[in-house]
This record gives sequence, C-alpha cells and structure tokens, in this order.
Amino acid sequence: MDMENVSNMLLEARLAKGLTLEEAEAATSIRKLYLDAVEKGEFEKVPGEVFTKGIIRTYGNFLGLNGPELVNIYKAQTSGLTKEAVAPKPIRMVEKISVSPQIKPERVSSGNWMSYAAVLAVVLVVAGGIAWFMNSDSTPDIAAPVQQETSVEGNNAVQAPVYEGVNLVLKCVNDRCWLEVTSDGKVVFSGIMEAGQTQTYEAKDNISVHYGNIGAMEITVNGKTLPKDPEEGSVVRTYNK
Repeated sequence: MDMENVSNMLLEARLAKGLTLEEAEAATSIRKLYLDAVEKGEFEKVPGEVFTKGIIRTYGNFLGLNGPELVNIYKAQTSGLTKEAVAPKPIRMVEKISVSPQIKPERVSSGNWMSYAAVLAVVLVVAGGIAWFMNSDSTPDIAAPVQQETSVEGNNAVQAPVYEGVNLVLKCVNDRCWLEVTSDGKVVFSGIMEAGQTQTYEAKDNISVHYGNIGAMEITVNGKTLPKDPEEGSVVRTYNK
C-alpha cells in the first residue's frame, strides 16, 4: 500500500462518516491545515516527522481506523521497507526460574558448649548481684531526671520535594489539546486531552512534548508552574532535568 492510499483511506473514512474538515478539527484539536495536508498526501506541509506520525495515528483512530497500522504503512513507505519490518517487535518473555536456597545447619562442637556454659554462669552471677543491690535497704533514692522540652517548631516546616530527573505535570485548563509526549526518546502518549484533565510524566533526562494547542495548557516542571506560553497552536517544547 503506497502513501497515496494511506491518504485516501483517511479521506474516504471521513467522508463515510459525513464529517467536514472543520468538524474533524474541532473533535481532534488538530488544525484543519494539517488534516487537509495528510488527506492530500502533502506531508511536507506538516511540521516534522513526529507530528506527522502523531496526526496519522490520532486521526486514524478518530475515524475508526487502526492508527498504529497506518503509521507502520507510512514508516514503511518513507524507509523503503515492508510494514512488517518496521512494526514494533514483541517483547520476548523469559521463563520464570525458581531458586530454592539451601542452608546448612551449623555444627556446634563440644568445646563451644563449654564456652556457652561459662558465659551463662557469669551472666547469672551478675544478674543475682544486681537484684540483691536493688532490694537492699541501703539503696539511696535516685531522683528521676527532669525531661527538658525540646522545641520542634523548626522540624514541622514542609520541605519542597527534590526531583532527580524531570517531573512534568500537564493540565488542560480550557478547550482541548492534541499532544504527543516523548520521554527519554520514547513516545509514551499520543492523543487528546480534554478540558480539566491532568497527566503526569517522569523521565531521567528530558521530556519533549508536541502540542497541538499549547494555549489550552497549564505546564508544571519539577514543581514549578511555567508562565503561559507566548505561542498559540502547534509547537514543540523540551524540558530537561
């Protein structure tokens, strides 16, 4: 299946549902300009390979098609390989191995028994002496130590959390927003956030987000809420540790 067929599949699926590009734009939060370009096969009009794959996947899923399968076809066309060759490989399962530890009982020699008996005798003598001393009438009264109140005012202070990597909290405060999140080079989310939804992501080194409507987002990085982004619409932002 070639690139033109992928575009035709999206176009025919939209027309079969009786949807206009404007209605698809409102439902997916993907700009009409990019939807139209993908349907016409004019992928050079879409800003970036990652965004192109994200649109194909999200738009395909929205239209009832298999979004990931469409992305595999697109990747195969651009790389010259078959779609089977570029499809994600399944994870090989490793058979569970059960290990039963064996513990050898320690052998106690007769010499050790003699040592234990001697120590036990000493302990009994000392314990008897302490008991006699405590019950003796000559034992002086010992005043109980006075506990000093320790101020714990400074210990109640709330400490700010310390982040070792990148902690990203995304909240869609109004409208809707399509986005694709890449954590340490791996795509971990591609889809639409509705108004009022919040998502949290963590990474060791960096998180890159392709926003379809960044003006709808409240962004917090490592506990600090960022000022409203000056851009509107589709932008890419990268957050490092």
